[in-house]
Amino acid sequence: MEQIFQNVIINRQEINSIEFEKESIEIDLYPGGEQTFEILVTNYGSPTHIHFSVSEELKGQITFLRDNPYVLQKEYVSAVARIPQEGRMLTKGQIYITAGYGSKKKGFPVQLGKVEAKPQEPSQDEPKKWGEDTEEFKSPRLSIAEPVKKAYHPRTGSGFGGISSSVLRNFKGGFSSTSGKRARKGMEQNERLPLVLAFGGFLLLVFLFFLYFILPAGLQFSVSFTQALLFSILFVTCTTYILLKIMEEG
Repeated sequence: MEQIFQNVIINRQEINSIEFEKESIEIDLYPGGEQTFEILVTNYGSPTHIHFSVSEELKGQITFLRDNPYVLQKEYVSAVARIPQEGRMLTKGQIYITAGYGSKKKGFPVQLGKVEAKPQEPSQDEPKKWGEDTEEFKSPRLSIAEPVKKAYHPRTGSGFGGISSSVLRNFKGGFSSTSGKRARKGMEQNERLPLVLAFGGFLLLVFLFFLYFILPAGLQFSVSFTQALLFSILFVTCTTYILLKIMEEG
């Protein structure tokens, strides 16, 4: 359920009188945000129509789902508040209620958005403290000369140590490059092995097929149904694999 931001009371003091429970309302939103809220209208008189509107500053940012409700006793009026992505951080305006078919109009202030927090200003005591600290730092009583220690850094780039380190780096680089080439060659061979097997099986099956028809009747070998089925499956598998490899390389 949406939050009730305001309670509007009509016809309590006199005919078409308008009262507000809150003097003003605040809707906290950031640019690009949206919020739905409700306004409760309480009628102490006869049923009537009222009209909701906003000032020029809030047009397009507060929209009433029913801007001309018919109020019997109590009526909830929903509204949507939104701030465009490039809109202002804070907008102030008015929401107006009109009763008696335009004879009475009254509004209440609305603050849409959030107030930017002001940066905290340094107190007046801080410059004095800073001045006292600098004076104490400059005081000769606190200035103690400490001996300067030179850090010793051994040279690794000259002499026998430099030569050995460069030779070691070259040896490691050569070893890593050689091992990388061997690994790549091994991978290429592993990738080509299935293709070679498939191509060899394909040639073998083609050779057996032609051999079956070329041989004379006395030398022909018999082929059972199971063997023929296995040869067919193997032939289709080899052919499909070879065609797929050719399409990948192409």
